[in-house]
Amino acid sequence: MINAQDFQNTILVKDSLRNESENPQYETGASINYSSNILKELSDGTIWREENDLNGYKIAGVLGGIAIIDFAGYNQLKNLWYTQRHSYWHSLDFAEDFRKYRWMDKFGHAMDAYFVSDLTAKAYRWSGVSGNSSVMLGALTGWLWMMQIEVSDGFFLEWGYSWGDVLANTLGSGFYILQQTNYDLFGGLHPKISYHKSAAWKQANYIKVPGSIIDDYEGITFWLGVNPYHYFPESWKSSYPKWLAPLGIAFGYGAKGIGIDPQGGRHEFFVGLDIDISKIPIGEDSGLVKFLKSEFNFIRLPLPAVRISPSGVWYGLYF
Repeated sequence: MINAQDFQNTILVKDSLRNESENPQYETGASINYSSNILKELSDGTIWREENDLNGYKIAGVLGGIAIIDFAGYNQLKNLWYTQRHSYWHSLDFAEDFRKYRWMDKFGHAMDAYFVSDLTAKAYRWSGVSGNSSVMLGALTGWLWMMQIEVSDGFFLEWGYSWGDVLANTLGSGFYILQQTNYDLFGGLHPKISYHKSAAWKQANYIKVPGSIIDDYEGITFWLGVNPYHYFPESWKSSYPKWLAPLGIAFGYGAKGIGIDPQGGRHEFFVGLDIDISKIPIGEDSGLVKFLKSEFNFIRLPLPAVRISPSGVWYGLYF
């Protein structure tokens, strides 16, 4: 399995990993061999290990944290969504469900699964899990995180188990694995999201008034950022201004008119500038700063964009 992040970074071993007196094989360079365990510092601030080197306290903290956040998050969703009558377990008609909301809820499921897969994989690496295992465990965690919602939906009359949602969850976690195992090809692609409170919510043009941002489909835009610098040949990168490295382009998708008519509405497509926050050259000596940059990179910043929809073409700053 190929390293999941940017192999260009050299590693400086921190005291929390190994120090020079403990490791006579210590050398500054692209990697460090400690008892046949090759270590690399990744662009998200975590350490990629060829073999597991678990820290008991850290892995216990990670698993406990996941359990607590999952419990709190699930109960929040239960209070928000599961207020209707229970029913026998049932599934939705695939074709009807798949057309609903112009795919916006399916994009949301894929994005959620990808985000949780990525975040928990970082947490596993922080606790000492090997790089390859962290990718698979992270993807499994993201997929199961979403699956509990699908199973619960099946027991409520208004909802129902959605095979389309499961497919979207699988695509989200699956793309995470694909990206990490083929980083040269997919490492320059970054799923992102932007949001503003929609006019439909403000004007009560929803069949059911949204209880939170995640229900305001008309205010959400899903993006795929592309960072050209990632794909430059090494000869280009050596002469390319570093301050331009974060600059890229993003392709977005949204929908309008779906609040009042979930089976209707219209598509909206976007293309605009993008900033790869993870490549902004600040905090390069801090693992925490690198981690925060990688997390904030899920947000598409307010930047110029062009919107193309049945109502015409619009351009300006968009978030």
